[in-house]
Amino acid sequence: MALPQRNPVTSPFDEPQWRAVQSLLEDLSPAQMAWVSGYLAGLARVEPAPAAEPPAAEPITILYGSQTGNAKSVAERLGARALEQGLAASVLGMADYHPRKLAKERWVLLVVSTHGEGEPPENAHALHSFVHDAQAPRLERLRYAVLALGDSSYEHFCRTGQEFDQRLADLGAQRLMPLQCCDLDFQAEAKRWSDGALERLSELTTRRASNVVALPGLYRPAPRAHDRDNPFAATLLENRQITTADAIADVRHLALEIDPRAVRFQPGDALGVWFRNDPNLVAVLLDQLGLDGDSPVRLDDEESSLHQALSERLELTRLHPKTLSGWAPRASGPDLAELAADGARVRDWIATRQFIDLVTAYPAAIEAQDLAALLPPLTPRLYSIASSQAAFEDEVHLTVSLVRSATAGAERLGGATGFLCERLARGASVGVYVVENPGFRLPEDGSTPVILIGAGTGVAPYRAFLQQRAAHGDSGRNWLIFGNRHFRRDFLYQLDWLGHRDAGRLNRVSLAFSRDGAERRYVQHRLRDEGTELYRWLEEGAHLYVCGGTAMGQAVHAALLEAIAAAAGRDAAAASDYVDNLRHDGRYHRDLY
Repeated sequence: MALPQRNPVTSPFDEPQWRAVQSLLEDLSPAQMAWVSGYLAGLARVEPAPAAEPPAAEPITILYGSQTGNAKSVAERLGARALEQGLAASVLGMADYHPRKLAKERWVLLVVSTHGEGEPPENAHALHSFVHDAQAPRLERLRYAVLALGDSSYEHFCRTGQEFDQRLADLGAQRLMPLQCCDLDFQAEAKRWSDGALERLSELTTRRASNVVALPGLYRPAPRAHDRDNPFAATLLENRQITTADAIADVRHLALEIDPRAVRFQPGDALGVWFRNDPNLVAVLLDQLGLDGDSPVRLDDEESSLHQALSERLELTRLHPKTLSGWAPRASGPDLAELAADGARVRDWIATRQFIDLVTAYPAAIEAQDLAALLPPLTPRLYSIASSQAAFEDEVHLTVSLVRSATAGAERLGGATGFLCERLARGASVGVYVVENPGFRLPEDGSTPVILIGAGTGVAPYRAFLQQRAAHGDSGRNWLIFGNRHFRRDFLYQLDWLGHRDAGRLNRVSLAFSRDGAERRYVQHRLRDEGTELYRWLEEGAHLYVCGGTAMGQAVHAALLEAIAAAAGRDAAAASDYVDNLRHDGRYHRDLY
């Protein structure tokens, strides 16, 4: 039977399909053709069943508690990867998360650092307090996992993460995976933990059918031009000493040129600075160890010379307990082994020493690759930004105290401070990136009064604050409470404060120069002295800021409680509640280091 030819204009078949149809039909009888015709007609009338709606994706909450930005960056990368894998993830700072929502959650991942001497970061305080409250709700429906970041040179290594992990379990929540504690070189362990967490969630949760579909509320990482792994090359414009030549501390004002289109920051943020180790220190170390700087070593699957690794990749000026423990078996004699076995003694010993001091005091032989494996990776240093972009759009200013000490008759400089203050030439570049600090911001309402408490270089962000308020014409009152050693030698940025006072912008100044009198008096003493006025400002809505060392911050906190109790006629518990309410309302801000 001859079959009709395909009409290329009207035929619904292309040429290969038409040949297949002809091949099927050419051997059929008329009766078979009639049956196939009816069969195909019947199929054409059957409407396909609608596709089943995919089940709704289960929301996954990723919370971070971060002081220096590391926990935040890990959480953001984790959120981005979760989205790529079709998981409905949202990423929030703990300060932006309503704690009572935890009782309704099903899947939560926590990434949290430990700050100071075992304290939670400022943005984790509310959630940490909530779960540890005696009235905290039961969390039986919650499945969670905790990644803890810390520094094992501190006594309370990763304590905040440990506390979150244990307390959530005590409240009935179930672990998705065991707690992971990470040291300073956290990247590899954080990635392994993230891989494991995503694998578990992929197994246990309902995912989206397609990771292209946009769902409301999901995390979308903001693009960043420059970050820790891709710093901006800033140029040194100014390096000026702002303490006198006879001051104990050598404090510098540094101005770096930036491109404001590439680097944006707000008052209260910090600047991360990458640095290079002192070439003289590298040479002395190679000589002491009898090693050839040209020897090849591998770091993170990359090969370089030992000299380059010691100069740019490895930590030499911050001696870590793990380094001391790893060196102890190589050194002869029992002294170092006994020291390494005592954690408290180790922390005291390394506080004033560098790696060169260890190898000088306890000589030993080591191969180049073993040395590279023994030393921790170089990490950037963070400095509070001392300028506002509203005043200096294409500059960023830092207040840096040069770390200088003597060990066994040899002068030692800090790694980053020595680089910035002594070795970075004017016109040379340094890699920098902004570390946002949303918990240390000026009030949105420019008429709000602020109380600024700082000691030493902790005054740096307040210079940025007042520049910002001046540029915006804010009417809020400003009270600076500043402390240092000597009025004549150490009154940092004195001319700036005088200018703001003369302009009517700095309404009150309280000073504490501890070495100028017979009795040591610090900023916490001024709080007690002026507790009535302090309480009045707070009652009028003032925001309170504290910036400086951790010990200073703890002393100020204790003085604040005492001052409020005395001024308001409250007992200690009521004063503590008052301060907790300030923190809860976002009016008590601390930036401690």
